Amino acid sequence: MTSVVTHLEKLIKAIPDKLKAWPEERMVTPRAVGKWSNLQILGHLCDSAINNLTRMIQAQSASEPLAITPYNQDKWVEAQRYADASVNEIITLWASLNSALIRVITAVPENLIRAKQIRLTSGEQHTLEWLISDYLEHMKHHLHQISPKLLED
Repeated sequence: MTSVVTHLEKLIKAIPDKLKAWPEERMVTPRAVGKWSNLQILGHLCDSAINNLTRMIQAQSASEPLAITPYNQDKWVEAQRYADASVNEIITLWASLNSALIRVITAVPENLIRAKQIRLTSGEQHTLEWLISDYLEHMKHHLHQISPKLLED
């Protein structure tokens, strides 16, 4: 988990400054008709952090594999009104939520990370370690959508 935490820390340190340097237009303009803007994608990553933070906390004390229930991503982005939000607010929210995730991840004992199970709606079971790694991969996928250069050092 050290590599995941290190990677998250690097992203939290670099991404906000990169995004704040962009013109607001680049953040708020939808990528295509019917597609999210870069700000909405970042908002989606906030929603992902909210959901996964809850999952990571709950999985630690669950006596059975924690059932991971999906959430309607489009409805969340719409309900959160990311298209109408301040760019700086959402950048700050993203960094803050990921700082909270790091705090939670680093406090989980190693034996729980590998032992605690989660169950997807497909019935597949994975460890909490898998959930944490998957969270990072999901984030990198969407940051790459915003701009591949965000992931460069």
